[in-house]
Amino acid sequence: MRKSNCCSNPSYTKDPKTKKILCRQHFIQHFENRVKKSVLKYNMLTQDDHIGLGYSGGKDSTALLHLLSKVILSQHSNNKLTVITVDEGIEGYREGFLELTERLSSKYGLKHVIVSFFDLYGATLDEIVYKNSKSGSSLSACALCGILRRRALNYGSQIANVTKIATAHNLDDEAQSIVMNLLRGDAGKFKRITRFPKKKFPSLIPRIRPLVKVSEPEIVLYAHANSLEYHSVPCPYSSSAMRNDIRRFLSEMEKKRPSTLINIVNVHDSLSQYFTSSEITSTTYSCEICKEVTTQKICTVCKLLDRLNLKIRII
Repeated sequence: MRKSNCCSNPSYTKDPKTKKILCRQHFIQHFENRVKKSVLKYNMLTQDDHIGLGYSGGKDSTALLHLLSKVILSQHSNNKLTVITVDEGIEGYREGFLELTERLSSKYGLKHVIVSFFDLYGATLDEIVYKNSKSGSSLSACALCGILRRRALNYGSQIANVTKIATAHNLDDEAQSIVMNLLRGDAGKFKRITRFPKKKFPSLIPRIRPLVKVSEPEIVLYAHANSLEYHSVPCPYSSSAMRNDIRRFLSEMEKKRPSTLINIVNVHDSLSQYFTSSEITSTTYSCEICKEVTTQKICTVCKLLDRLNLKIRII
């Protein structure tokens, strides 16, 4: 087996940017240092933070669970971590997922909070997608899930009394979001993307994305290097997302021109300093139905549920 450039140990992977051959241990160290650097650069953590990890069971959130528990928060005794899972109710997709989550939460000695679409909204995502198709709406399953999942994750975080929500969005996700808002011509959302945790509204818990500077292939390698167990079944609704087209394009660009993804995020970082506070904030109201903060008199969640003859069951 070929030796690595970093030491005499067997090679594990090649860094696509530097072309250096790394052994398993040096790759893990390099990966973790980059995540720590992002946490520091964007002021993601303070001394007494209670982090709620939005755990989906996939490779990204499992890697983040391992990182937060064993690498980052282990060095800060005042910080706490709680695992929060959202059960959307997708037949054949979440089988075994909750058992895996309970097992991993127990392994790391963490509290586990579960929020289900059925308990919160009175219907599973499968039922909501069916109702939506009958209503004639053009909203995709991914759009529906995104709207309702964000509320469910915030609700679960309020139950757990966390100060920040950590999500496992990686470098690929971040670059895709930036490009997607450009292609949609959505200047407002483009400007509101931030890697710094912001307490924008009293009832919305700030979010952090520690994996924002590491790519999806690197996360797969990190998970394998640490023998992490994760849920690998793809969501049956994912093919309907616009993001998939952008993902394929950017993935091809990254293969041909390594550093494409990080360049997109770095340019957005540079532009962000010119965005004024008025450009990244909106006039807010208290939703007339659920009382959550919204930019309209009635929030998007309540409008969606009303159209589908559903309502929030827990307020």
